[in-house]
Amino acid sequence: MTANPHENKLQINLFKLCCSFLFILLLLSVFITGCRGSDNESEIINENTDTISTNTVTTDTTAFDISKFYKPKEFSNMDFTDMNSTWCYERSKQSEHFILFWGAGYGKKNPGSEEVPASLRVDIDDLLVKAEVFYDLNVNTLKFAETGVGKSNLDKYKMQIYLFYQEEWMAFGAGYDDTIGALWVNPGTVQPVGVVIAHEIGHSFQYQIFCDLGGKVGFRYDFGGNGGNVFWEQTAQWQAYQAYPEQVFDNNDFPVYCDNCFRHICHEDYRYASYFMHYYWADKHGIDIVGKIWREAQEPEDPIEAYMRITNITVDQLNDEIYDAAAKCVTWDFDALREYGAKHIGKQAFKSTMLEDGSHQVNYDHCPGTTGYNVIPLNVPNAGTEISTEFTGLVNTAGYNQVTNENRAGWRYGYVALLENGSRAYSDMNKESHGNAVFTVPAGCSKLWFVVTGAPNSYAAHPWDDDETNDDQWPYKVKFTNTDLYGIIAFDGTEVPEDVTLTYDVKFAPGSTSYSGSSVSLDLIKLVKVFVLQSSEISDKIGNEITFYGVESNGSLNAATTANGLGHWFDIDGNVCSFGDNAKVFSEFNSTNFSFSIGQNPGHCTAGNQFRIKQALVYKYATGKKVQATFVFNVTIQ
Repeated sequence: MTANPHENKLQINLFKLCCSFLFILLLLSVFITGCRGSDNESEIINENTDTISTNTVTTDTTAFDISKFYKPKEFSNMDFTDMNSTWCYERSKQSEHFILFWGAGYGKKNPGSEEVPASLRVDIDDLLVKAEVFYDLNVNTLKFAETGVGKSNLDKYKMQIYLFYQEEWMAFGAGYDDTIGALWVNPGTVQPVGVVIAHEIGHSFQYQIFCDLGGKVGFRYDFGGNGGNVFWEQTAQWQAYQAYPEQVFDNNDFPVYCDNCFRHICHEDYRYASYFMHYYWADKHGIDIVGKIWREAQEPEDPIEAYMRITNITVDQLNDEIYDAAAKCVTWDFDALREYGAKHIGKQAFKSTMLEDGSHQVNYDHCPGTTGYNVIPLNVPNAGTEISTEFTGLVNTAGYNQVTNENRAGWRYGYVALLENGSRAYSDMNKESHGNAVFTVPAGCSKLWFVVTGAPNSYAAHPWDDDETNDDQWPYKVKFTNTDLYGIIAFDGTEVPEDVTLTYDVKFAPGSTSYSGSSVSLDLIKLVKVFVLQSSEISDKIGNEITFYGVESNGSLNAATTANGLGHWFDIDGNVCSFGDNAKVFSEFNSTNFSFSIGQNPGHCTAGNQFRIKQALVYKYATGKKVQATFVFNVTIQ
């Protein structure tokens, strides 16, 4: 999760404003794409990083290989032999594929010297070594450039990195003069080098495509008819997580994805979080498919249109694939994600309204758009039970965005089951606008979902217009037989609310730079029974009749939240505290999917630490009467 919530959200907001502005510069000779100061970092790249040796780094700064240096036009009057220039050969270092310049503020000091203030100190060898790892990844694995055959400027020039002597956040990747990729950073973004730089070098390679191929490739254009191109950020995220796969879920963007996956895949609202379709494509076609889309897309295609043309599929086949991808995203059933996603299964948010006949109609704020999807958690009946879902499409129903041609309307839907042995079972896919989907619950079923995707019979690219009121929406309602929404059970009227304590053991590794941890899915059925409320009623009452508390070590209740949303930081004794040096671990409650995100203060936990933290929901169900559900987390750092 996140650190200081106020500081982090400010960084994200400023960053996103910056990125929106910078996209306008696409048509200029130097195109810059910005990155956020809030991305969590890691000291680990992956097992492949040892293929790049520090021996590739030039140690003699006077031996500048000028033949591999493209001098940008904006520096045409700059004397790179003069130490007084903003950039110069003497303040530079090279590796096999990169030239790194550092700012004049460093003087004659090595940026990694102890004489340099800690906030401005940079291990330039580490930066170059990891840049080479990212280069190798983007060229040899992801195939964003074709080198060694005279088809890339990378054969002539080295990419350029400019390290500014400043504390203000800077991390931009793009390039110069439609010739060579480049990167502009400040020290804070490379202490240590991690996901941020992998993301930015990803942008540098995106920029390089047009440099190498020209024409109308490389997504150097807006799509959807209203400006903007979210695919730059989506893809850079995916590129970065190829180097840091352990962070694909443990970051600030994954919760954003879970809250927005009902939207179009290329929706602007979650452009930094919508990178999972890339995994589906790579799983289906090979990891180089994304680079192929970048290199072969033709203006004005959006990535979906380019993908359809390149893979020679129809809109109907696309809709089938979108459903297949959504069904697999429930449990992250891809080779690259299955292990890392094991603790993040079924986290996608869903909201609906129960109608008088017992059916559930999707809410406006979670209604699927074209290529968007819903994951609906269901109660798990006994093995062998045949369950059915009556599905009814509700195109142009009042209360939703209206589409011009309702004959376009379409959906895909079906079931996903997770078995106790870790395997998955999938039902047949259904596509009738009014149909009945049937599924027999398999033996050993531990979790069950119903998946719905928006699947119109014609595809339209989504415009970046920051206006959700004109988004295509494909509303529907569902009525279940022999199951229901998870957390909905039958009461006979004799039940009485009673206190309950639910205890969970949580284990995760210490982190020096990330807020990583684990997630816990609440035993919702037990909570529903003791509160004598349906799950939707519990969600609706939180903040009113139901209050969320942190529980101090002495058992007293603390209503003040100190982390994000319904969350608290805790000290070593398990008492609620504010974010700071005393804060050890946090727990944040999601009242939509009834899960807790539990993580750590980077650098403040070590292996062997154990913490016992508590939170609670208190329901005042009548005058002078209340019931308390206490959640106990035994956290072990291992």
